[in-house]
Amino acid sequence: MNAGGFLTNLTSEHHRDAGILTISIFTFICTTPPEIAKLSQNPTYTTQVTRMPLLQNVIYDDCEFQVLDLTVVNPVGNKYFKLKRNLEAAEQQGFDQILTFGGAWSNHVHALSQVGPELGFKTTAVIRGERPDPLNPALTEAEQNGMRLHFVSREVYRHRDTPVYLNALQHFFGAHYLLPEGGTNQAGIDGAGEIVDLLAEQGVIYDDLVVPLGTGGTLAGIAAKLAIGKTVTGICVLKGAEGIFRSIKAMIPGVRNWMIDHDGHCGGYARCPDDLKTFILEFEAKTGIPLEPVYSGKMMYRLLDLLRFNEDYKDRRVVAIHTGGLQGRRGFDF
Repeated sequence: MNAGGFLTNLTSEHHRDAGILTISIFTFICTTPPEIAKLSQNPTYTTQVTRMPLLQNVIYDDCEFQVLDLTVVNPVGNKYFKLKRNLEAAEQQGFDQILTFGGAWSNHVHALSQVGPELGFKTTAVIRGERPDPLNPALTEAEQNGMRLHFVSREVYRHRDTPVYLNALQHFFGAHYLLPEGGTNQAGIDGAGEIVDLLAEQGVIYDDLVVPLGTGGTLAGIAAKLAIGKTVTGICVLKGAEGIFRSIKAMIPGVRNWMIDHDGHCGGYARCPDDLKTFILEFEAKTGIPLEPVYSGKMMYRLLDLLRFNEDYKDRRVVAIHTGGLQGRRGFDF
């Protein structure tokens, strides 16, 4: 099947000339001071900018743990770590365009739209679902940042990893560096491993790490770098995603210091029941740490249950990894 035929049912949205962010929010060297602006300087994120420490001790009711806030390193959170080596590879391989995939509120797509142009890359994203009218804030900002958005049906989106579809995209969009959904490839996994280096640089003493789990790349990178005796648990935000275990096992064969908890999805991906919303607001009021309901909110909600009721965490020093994604909170009524 030729590229044109394969793409007959796709809706192409060619990029418009738009102002690109002039603030530099990306650096390849983690030399950020212990405290920097909590949220992006983009005013559409929030009307209030909070300054938070990189590492914070939290006592919430009867639970005590620490939070490592990756948005203090960079406003795009864990996406900074997953993107940095990919962008280095794209440059080394001579590409000037990066193509990726994601949903309408994808933190990965939003982050790439910001950092790609900062480093001179054109960016394209294949978006799952029909083009909404109007665009949500995340997609609006992506287009304003110069990203070309290409909307496809969910059925077509399921072919995103097949050779015939990838070949069609190559013909349709021209030469590009291919970045998988969520930024999860070997370069992204290796980049995520630098989160462990960051903990060491900060002198953090811990036994267990807890991280929200989507595609699994961040957990895989962390697990691959952990010292003997330390563990990492991923709180899966997807319902019915038991197959993710096989995916992560294939990413880091032979590594056995990681676990997946499937009881913290709160009904499914991007679902925000009333109890989760109430928890997020109460947690923020007590700790000052902003959360969103897709990743960080669910992780914190489930972590507190584990600390209260799971004997495996008794007398263990736990650090929760806040991976960011705060821009996605705008898709919910808070």
